[in-house]
Amino acid sequence: MKQALAATLAPLALLLLLGCQPDAAAGPAPTPPAATPEVIDALPLDFGYYVRTDEPCDDATSAGVHLVNRAGMRWVTSFCLYERIERTGANRYRVHQRCGDHGGTGLEVADYEIPDRTSFSFRSDSGWEHAARLCPQREMPEPWRSEDISDQVQ
Repeated sequence: MKQALAATLAPLALLLLLGCQPDAAAGPAPTPPAATPEVIDALPLDFGYYVRTDEPCDDATSAGVHLVNRAGMRWVTSFCLYERIERTGANRYRVHQRCGDHGGTGLEVADYEIPDRTSFSFRSDSGWEHAARLCPQREMPEPWRSEDISDQVQ
C-alpha cells in the first residue's frame, strides 16, 4: 500500500516542483518566429535637398549635397536607388539600395534611422555611414538655390 501511494504521489510532487506546469519538464518553450518586417513604398522623408550634418546649408559643397526623392538619393556624381524598404522599428528601416557612380553599381543593404521627416542617418553593410538633414532650397548656395527640382520631388 505504501509503495502504491508513493508511486501515485511522485508524479504529483514533481508537478508541484515544476510549478504545476506539465510541459516544464520538456524544457523551455520554443521561441516564436521573428515578425516579418513590413515592406513600405517610400521612406518617411520630405523630398528635397539634404546636406551632410557636418556642413551648414548656406555653405554646402557638392560632396555634401544630395537630392532625396521617392526613388532614392542623387549626388553630383553618384546615386542610390531604393529597391526594397522594410520597416524594422518605430523609426528604423532596412533599405536594399543600388548605389553607384561612373564606375558601376552595386546592391547593398543599409539600416536607416529616421527620427523625423527632415533628417536621417544610415550605415550600410559595406561600412558606409551617412547623416543628413533637409535644407530649405532658398538657403542653399548656387547652383542649388535656383535649380528647378519641382519635377523630381513630387
